[in-house]
Amino acid sequence: MSEQHEYLIRDRADAELALARVHLAHRQERLLAALVAAAPPPPGFDPEQLRVQAEGLRAKRRETVGHLLPELPELLGPDFAPLFARYAAGRPLTGGYRADALAFAEWALAAEPAARWQPALRRLLRPAASRWGRLLPRRARSAPAHP
Repeated sequence: MSEQHEYLIRDRADAELALARVHLAHRQERLLAALVAAAPPPPGFDPEQLRVQAEGLRAKRRETVGHLLPELPELLGPDFAPLFARYAAGRPLTGGYRADALAFAEWALAAEPAARWQPALRRLLRPAASRWGRLLPRRARSAPAHP
């Protein structure tokens, strides 16, 4: 038990309660990992039920990403759901849904470099770069740098 809990322990009952809370916290961590990070199911839980619940949470996450960045499902079309399943399989949600939507879009660019939606997705993610790229004259790559 950590030092942060020691001040709470005055007698045996407090010690048992503190241990029970720590044990519960560990079980909750294992359950959460099984639901959102593809970890093995903790003892005492039905693996099939956890799989169904995890899929439901991934679908909710995918729908939220689609609502926050509606161009993604439109651009990716039928590739959206399978791509998001691949993306979310090893990446629990961190940083919020907006960050997740942008991270998914960047991941999709790298994961499917030959996809027909690549140019449109690149323009969506880097609008200023694509706009300025059209407006500014191209410089030769071998041009000498200014002194």
